[in-house]
Amino acid sequence: MKPQERQQLDRMFNPRGFALFGGINTPASFGQLILLSQIRYGFKGRLYPISSGGGEAAGVKIYKRLSEVEDGPVDLASVSVPAKAVPGILRECLDHGVAGVQIHSSGFSETGEKEGAALEAEIVRIAAQGIRVVGPNCFGIHAPRGGITLLPGFDFSKEPGPVAMISQSGGVATDFGHEAPSLGLGLSKVISFGNGCDLEAADLLEYLGDDPETGYIAAYLEGAGDGRKFFEVLRRTTPKKPVIVWKGGLTPLGGRATLSHTGSLGGEAKVWEGVLGQAGAVPVQGLDEMMDTLVALKYLKNTGRRIAFLGGGGAIGVFSSDLAYRWGLEVPTFSPQTQKRLKRFFPAPGNSMANPLDTGSPALPAEIIQALAREILVKEPVDALILVMLLRTLEVEVPAFYAMNGQEQPLAGTYLKGLVETLAVLRRETGKDVVMVFENRAHLLEEVGVEAVSREMRDRFQAEGIPVYTSTERALRGMRHALEAARE
Repeated sequence: MKPQERQQLDRMFNPRGFALFGGINTPASFGQLILLSQIRYGFKGRLYPISSGGGEAAGVKIYKRLSEVEDGPVDLASVSVPAKAVPGILRECLDHGVAGVQIHSSGFSETGEKEGAALEAEIVRIAAQGIRVVGPNCFGIHAPRGGITLLPGFDFSKEPGPVAMISQSGGVATDFGHEAPSLGLGLSKVISFGNGCDLEAADLLEYLGDDPETGYIAAYLEGAGDGRKFFEVLRRTTPKKPVIVWKGGLTPLGGRATLSHTGSLGGEAKVWEGVLGQAGAVPVQGLDEMMDTLVALKYLKNTGRRIAFLGGGGAIGVFSSDLAYRWGLEVPTFSPQTQKRLKRFFPAPGNSMANPLDTGSPALPAEIIQALAREILVKEPVDALILVMLLRTLEVEVPAFYAMNGQEQPLAGTYLKGLVETLAVLRRETGKDVVMVFENRAHLLEEVGVEAVSREMRDRFQAEGIPVYTSTERALRGMRHALEAARE
């Protein structure tokens, strides 16, 4: 990417002035929502709503035309008008020196109609004269450091981080923007680019590949525009930072849906698998898998495949071993010496001293769990320890059983707090990874406290560099993908 092109995108992600066209005074319109979202998110630059009637909206002066703006540069514009009116506004922005425009309007190539395709082609011709376009048919840009957010992103986190996401779907971009920070994944940029008629996936990927604010890139794509260009950019980017790609439209039905959604051709599944594999990207098949991979990439430091499991319940050990095998990970048997030492902590009947280590009870005293974890991490040549905790059992069932006998048992939150510090110390001392799995969830409405404990403890563990997953399968899948990214 040429320096001038990069500077133009820099201006879009860090706008000093932001113009907004369309429906400014129409309740719940895209134009009004994008204005209110910027105000609520806390945009520090100048907002310039544009409407022929003038007046005021949300305490902000409305300009009748963009040419009236004379108190500073306009780096970004948002357009939410009928499709036929878009080219005229784009020319107005070009004449005013706006760096880039995000077009929220639909009614272009995604309709499958000649008129829509012709309008989109006209946008491309205007853009070629010196203005960049995100969209059309998109939610736009979220950039915490620039103080801007996409259409429905007023409640996105303001805390920046190293994760960037490009998406042809506004809904996927919004879901990603809400969920990622809750998992400890701070965002550098989220870009919903819709049809991608000007700035397509390859352009955005190239920019993010050299973006110092971005360490990881996620992408939801329905098509790739110029396929050869995309492959070359992807191949150059993956050695610098991991790229996780969720490709939609790989089935006949999905392909038909993508054509009507963003006007993209889905493509053959085998072709995409080959392209992503040769380029060193990590393919995933959904938002959960994408998040699991990013969590593993952020928190896990080892690149080894040797996993130890610790948890209560024989079936946990069985399916954990099966899942590890499926995902190409190793579950080495503990040495006879280690197994002998482990037997000191509880009677052998009903317990397995090998790997996975089945503790029998899901509610052993926290100090025993700590001792077992230390024994495994210090003595055994494993790369990571996965602790499987039955959260609902700890929070609901065990205290209920004790109460039947007139006894008290600490709830899950109290129980787990005792583990956080010890596991964090072990992680630092041994240089090995520790992963928590909260395997079972609330079933009844009155058990909503289980979810509250899960979120509280997730934050505590992840603050110490220990990722938390909601299932063993999700943990192993994320770890496997992280290893794939590290190998490239």
